[in-house]
Amino acid sequence: MLFSLQDVFLYIELLILAYIIKFFYDVIYLAYFNPLSKIPGPKHFALTKYFISKKHTKGMRWKWLQYELFPKYGPVVRIAPQAVIIADRDMIKEILVIKDLPKNQKYDQLRTDLNIPTLLTIRDKAFHKQRRRIVAPAFSFKYLNSVEPLIHNCVKPLLIKLDEMISQNQNIVNIYKMIQYCLLDITGETSFGGSFRFIETGDHPLPHKIFQELRRMIKLGMFPFLKPFIKQDPYILNFMTSLIKNRRQEDPERKDLLGMLLNAFERVEKGETGMSDLEIHHQAMEFLIAGSGTTSFVLSMVMIKLFQNPDKLNILLKEIDESFPEFNIDKLPSHDKLKHLPYLNAVINETLRLHPINYDVGPGRITVEDTIIGDYFFPKGTTLAVNIYRLHHSSKYWGDDVEEYIPERWLNPERIPKDSFLPFSAGTRNCIGQNFAMMVIRIVVATLIRKYKFEDITNQDMDIVHFLTPNLKTKQYNVKIYSRN
Repeated sequence: MLFSLQDVFLYIELLILAYIIKFFYDVIYLAYFNPLSKIPGPKHFALTKYFISKKHTKGMRWKWLQYELFPKYGPVVRIAPQAVIIADRDMIKEILVIKDLPKNQKYDQLRTDLNIPTLLTIRDKAFHKQRRRIVAPAFSFKYLNSVEPLIHNCVKPLLIKLDEMISQNQNIVNIYKMIQYCLLDITGETSFGGSFRFIETGDHPLPHKIFQELRRMIKLGMFPFLKPFIKQDPYILNFMTSLIKNRRQEDPERKDLLGMLLNAFERVEKGETGMSDLEIHHQAMEFLIAGSGTTSFVLSMVMIKLFQNPDKLNILLKEIDESFPEFNIDKLPSHDKLKHLPYLNAVINETLRLHPINYDVGPGRITVEDTIIGDYFFPKGTTLAVNIYRLHHSSKYWGDDVEEYIPERWLNPERIPKDSFLPFSAGTRNCIGQNFAMMVIRIVVATLIRKYKFEDITNQDMDIVHFLTPNLKTKQYNVKIYSRN
């Protein structure tokens, strides 16, 4: 039996109609009849994830989350048809540690145009464990102890630069920019075989390119259909390609992060489990982008909080002066002693509490089966986003002084609420570079405080934007600086 052209069009119309009915049925079911409908949140957000994604385009979604969403709806909020954001301490522990739920599909969308997996974006647990084992030696205590002189070598140009500015009566310094450049130099020296010399050259396109790439990755995470239209800037990849090529030619035996990644490549060449050359490019690029960015932000905020609280700065200064009576550019504070200074660690921890490396939604995990966590039932396929910022700012756990900068709270361990401080996340997917970050922060903070006198400049723009990592919107914080010696 042959169909007429009119019959074909009729069937097509029926298929389209069926698709439309199915689409609206799914939307209405997810919004109003799905078990997640019992969880509070903006009603229209339950219809589509578009609303929550749109709020992130300017990097200011975190303010809406922290100052409007959580205060109105509580610590468990539905933000999309199949997504819930959580700031409850016990539920967070169950998600990240006890159940160790896998990452959600958004991490696939964060990959580069070539879809190369990295430590951040790998979702498969076994694959992640194998990849982490490859790079772990570069973050071991043994390795970190060996790179301390390299860190000192990158801090010295910063001191020389600041001394030059002071001698020329240029006492107002953009400390935010100087710290960012110093951290990039440290990352290059300790991980990729040589300082990038950003402090010495005075400027470099890489920081701006990194910021652009972070924005691109976030846009693709929110709107993956834009991938064909928002191409990756080849600058960073070319930068890493040149870096790797020079390493192979000039110093292939150097023991650092890049050396260990290249060693993994050699194992692939021999048929063993390891990393391909292309994987090395992208993994190294991820460390450069994420590692230097998060550490420089925290370090900057440590210094800014001290500038804004001179009484705390004086307490820390007394501790550092007593611990390092002998100080010069060739004898910088040693990390072996710094890591045991109680007030220095208190200052850093209090800053990490108020300014964690994730202001926004937080690590996204997914339920692989129907799951009960706390008093809530989450169907299979539900994204559970952990919100570290709100956890750190919750008066329920930290008390009525939660928004105050009080390093002294860390001097009394009984004042620290259990499982409520997760600056580097928790569980198997915690930050692999946290010990390195703490080492760098301690050395740079102690050195600057010991050598210089700082005077804050009030009423500066402290607006923070958060794409993949947080940053001051202006990329600037000025401070008056004078030599103490």
